[in-house]
Amino acid sequence: MRASLASCRLGPQHLVGAPLGGPGEVVGHLGAVQSQLHDMSLWAIGRRCDATLAEVEEAFAGGAFVRTHVLRPTWHHVLHADLRDLLEVTAPRVRQVMASGNRSLGLTPEASEHWAGLAIEAIRAEGPLTRPEVEARLTEAGFVRVGNSMAHVMIEAELTGEIHSGPLRGKHHTYVAASLPASRRTPDERLAWLARTYTRGHGPVTPQDLAWWSTLTVTQARRAFELGELEPIDGELFATEPVAEVDVPAAMLLANFDEAISYTRSPEDYAGIDGDVGAFLRATGLLFTDGALAGSWTRKVGARSAAVTVTAGRPLDRRALAALDVEAERYGRFLGVPVELVVA
Repeated sequence: MRASLASCRLGPQHLVGAPLGGPGEVVGHLGAVQSQLHDMSLWAIGRRCDATLAEVEEAFAGGAFVRTHVLRPTWHHVLHADLRDLLEVTAPRVRQVMASGNRSLGLTPEASEHWAGLAIEAIRAEGPLTRPEVEARLTEAGFVRVGNSMAHVMIEAELTGEIHSGPLRGKHHTYVAASLPASRRTPDERLAWLARTYTRGHGPVTPQDLAWWSTLTVTQARRAFELGELEPIDGELFATEPVAEVDVPAAMLLANFDEAISYTRSPEDYAGIDGDVGAFLRATGLLFTDGALAGSWTRKVGARSAAVTVTAGRPLDRRALAALDVEAERYGRFLGVPVELVVA
């Protein structure tokens, strides 16, 4: 993201300004929160509503939001009330995106549907179940895992809307049977709702941004903006509120895959990153300085304290270092333990 555009997005993203009212409100406002790394995604939520880790964990355990595959496909936190409408829009496209990978694993559409159906039956009968427990049930029925075919089977099961995440069992995620209400929206109303939701929490955005985030085609995304009656503010940039630049924080410690980067991307967005961008995003938190991605941070969390190590792509000035002290204190309040900050 270019810094000037990124600064306009900080307010709608609720990375600056008044915090939202709670974890569920954050997830609903953004539409979905990417969540491969569960604990980091909880920081992405907590940071936007000044909630502690314990409070966000309690909201998740209580079902305020669920974790499932609904976009691109990868893990996302989604409001239970929004999941049906999201799946109605995105599931057909996610299946198309996954089709070639499924074939390479020996999963024809019929086989994928069959094994997903058996997984759903097992979870309905015995859930909550972990993925290895579901796989054990399928293996008894003749399933033979090839590569990550079990993950693909579970994604297909999730795309039906019949299952989603359940309560954590220690550190292990589980699946439970879903009880999603039927959608009250027409197909066009769902597209319009999706465009307005994404734009409200991420704007200003383009149809290409919505297409990347939701797995829709660009044509579908443009149609969604039309149905949502969103007027362009500049070329193909759309927003739901008047665009206003804000005071950009000198530094921010964000989660990896934070929604702050949930847009189409250009090489200049990652100019401060050395090496493979995908590996970088999977492994570390994101350091932003002056509204742009500028490095990474890692953490070691213990029972009584935590350590955060920041690695910047360029030397940090006094403003950024002072802002990092504030960020470390903020992260410590979230964790409930003091944080030692190290700038490498």
